Amino acid sequence: MSVFDRAIAEAVPRLPRAVVRQVAGRYISGETLESALAITRRLNAARMTTTLDHLGENITRLEEAQASVDVYRRALREIHARDLAGNVSIKLTNFGLRLDARRCFENVRALVEEAASRGQFVRIDMEDSSTTSETLAIYRELRRTHENVGVVIQAYMRRSEEDVAALARMGARVRVCKGIYREPAAIAFQRREEVSHHYLRLVETLLRADCHVAIATHDAALIEGSRRILESLGGCSGRYEFQMLLGVTEPLRDKVVASGHPLRVYVPFGKDWYAYSIRRLRENPRIAGHVFRAMIGIR
Repeated sequence: MSVFDRAIAEAVPRLPRAVVRQVAGRYISGETLESALAITRRLNAARMTTTLDHLGENITRLEEAQASVDVYRRALREIHARDLAGNVSIKLTNFGLRLDARRCFENVRALVEEAASRGQFVRIDMEDSSTTSETLAIYRELRRTHENVGVVIQAYMRRSEEDVAALARMGARVRVCKGIYREPAAIAFQRREEVSHHYLRLVETLLRADCHVAIATHDAALIEGSRRILESLGGCSGRYEFQMLLGVTEPLRDKVVASGHPLRVYVPFGKDWYAYSIRRLRENPRIAGHVFRAMIGIR
């Protein structure tokens, strides 16, 4: 990664929204549910499943939480009606977590129950460290009565090994990702090598506990390390899938699918594309640098 690429990535939050919008399409299916469903159909044809994410977090009014529930209900209905292979992923701050945790729980429970009535699945995304404990508490409460709900663990968080041990005892469905929020060294590993080592330990712990594991990474080394773990445990058929973001490392994604592994693509949609795009560009400095070079005509 060049110094130029990293400098551009750090400057991304100061770029005009119109500039960021030019590249948002790489990571976002569009502003409407229909756009996400169209992408899902295309990916299904290429032997991939999807999880749909309606963009938005940290709402300021509970009325917005109900609007989020309604969007996801429509998504579940359309996925079912169109016979698509997909599920949904939600962020609790988009369901009112910071405003009223109990109301947030009720909102999520209503969605999970609707999904269950159609044999569908809901994944609760993990956000920054200020919400980790509440997110896991809501997940645990839901999991007591519903099997069709999963959660996410971020490998860079120092607490994740303990959290995964508890989730493993529950037989939880867990997505393991590296983590993208900026967190202090006191609570999160900072070096890539530490994060990668921790990531593979978490994946192995969950697989050994017979949990279903979503291995969410674009890191070829982590994919290979996870593949070796799967092989050592006899393949774990039906108990894992790889996951990648829309528009990221597509050649690697296609290689994973061609190797016969199940793969799910995270498909964001909605009008609140700006904050998501900023995070994606800052997470991928090479892409930010490539985009800027293209804009100013540098090859």
